Parts: sequence; structure tokens; C-alpha cells
Amino acid sequence: MAAGAAEGRKHKTGEAVAALLRHRIVRGELPVGTKLPTEEELTEQFGIARTTLREALRVLESQGLIHIKRGRGGGGTVTMPDLSRLSESFAGALQMRATTFADLDSARLLIEPELAAWLATAHDADDLALLQDAGEAARTAAEQNDQAAFAIAASRFHTLLLERGRNTTLSLFSQLLHQLVESRYALGARDASQELMQRAARSYTKLISLIEAGDAGGARRHWQQQMTYMIEATGDQLIDYYDGEVPRLPVRRSSSAKKPNSKVLVPKSPRRS
Repeated sequence: MAAGAAEGRKHKTGEAVAALLRHRIVRGELPVGTKLPTEEELTEQFGIARTTLREALRVLESQGLIHIKRGRGGGGTVTMPDLSRLSESFAGALQMRATTFADLDSARLLIEPELAAWLATAHDADDLALLQDAGEAARTAAEQNDQAAFAIAASRFHTLLLERGRNTTLSLFSQLLHQLVESRYALGARDASQELMQRAARSYTKLISLIEAGDAGGARRHWQQQMTYMIEATGDQLIDYYDGEVPRLPVRRSSSAKKPNSKVLVPKSPRRS
């Protein structure tokens, strides 16, 4: 029981240290790219054992706040949390609730047209240049009937539209939703007809023009119509984010198991006296 209590205290201490470091990271006291002090310095600073510190660092790494490099010259470095970590957890929660893509797309229809409208009211030259490059790449791919290149360009255009939105919360949430449907639409783009690709490319060009003109209402309506068209074209199904093959683990023979004896034992004939 004493060992169990000690283990519990270690976990609580590790969580407390993780919370302190997390507080410093999110407040900007430890900016992205900052290398954390060495284990020796941190254990001395917090007055904890090395095992407790490592538990705290593992918590921060699991949250995407630091990257730990193992080995000589290693240590922790502050990183920007990757949305893919969150999207996996979010996808699992949706999939366990038998959520459909239609449900997901309904949420996207509420958010993405608004981001397009906000971008029309507040954009700069960099926003337009990036969108125009992605739109031109989509147009070129459509003209050449290059489905793989079009899938990449279309994904880039959608991602830029969400990233350049002027509302951080909606932008990040919309990017999260987009990640869940990205592979589905990428597969659809690889099978798309040239006519469908050209239609989408023209839609991108029109949206850029509306954003550049500062027409928020026009950008909102146009993108809502384009999204509705693409959603209807792809149909509906249950979300199946974890649809890959289940990996097979190698079968290991227990060290205590006896190896089969392949040698055939022939009984000896009794000696004659």
C-alpha cells in the first residue's frame, strides 16, 4: 500500500509540473522553438526526481506542446500543437457516435462561407496572392485533366481559405472539420471528370474576385452554393476515419516455452547378458 501511495504522489507531482510548464508555454513565456532546460536543471528547479520529470514531459509531448529528442544532445523543444492530434481524437468521438458525413458537412456549411465573407472584408495582398496561386494551379490541372494535381491544388485552396480567415477560433475549428473530410474529397477528386474539375476551378476564380472586391455577401453566397454542390456530388456515408488495415503484431514465443524437439528418440535394445 505504501508503494501505491508513493506512486500516486509521483503522478500528482508530475501532473503539477506539467501544468506549470504548460502555463508558461501557452502564455508565451516559452515561445515555440525554445529548448527546455536540461533534465538536471529542471529536476533541481522543481525539486523532483528524474522519473517524475520525465512523466511531466511525456504529458506535454502527448498534448503536442513539446517534442522530445532522445539520446545524446536531446531534450524537449516547445512546438505548436498539431491539429492532426486533435482531429484523431475528435474523429474517434464522432465515429463512435455513428456520425455521418452529412452531419459533418452541415457544420462546415455554417462556418466556411462565413470565413469567406470575413476574408472579403479584411484581406491583404499576401492572402490574394496565395489564393490566386492555388486557384491557378487548380485551373491548370483541370485543363490538363490531371486529377492527382487537381486534388492537391483543391485541397490547398480550401486550406488557405480556412487558414487566412480572420477569426482564429472558427478558422481552427473549420480546419479541424476539413481534415476529417479531406481524404474523402481527395479520393473523389481523383475520380472527378474534367468538367467537374473545370467547374470547381472557375468557382475558385470567382470567389477570389469577390474577396478582392470586398463583396462579403457575394463571397458568402457563392461559397455556400459551391460547397452545397460538392457535398451533394459526393453523397453521404458514415464517418470511417480509422478505416485502414489493423496492423498485425509479430508473434513472439515465450522464453519459458519449450522448443519442440525434432530429434527422434529410438529406444535402445536391452543388452544381452
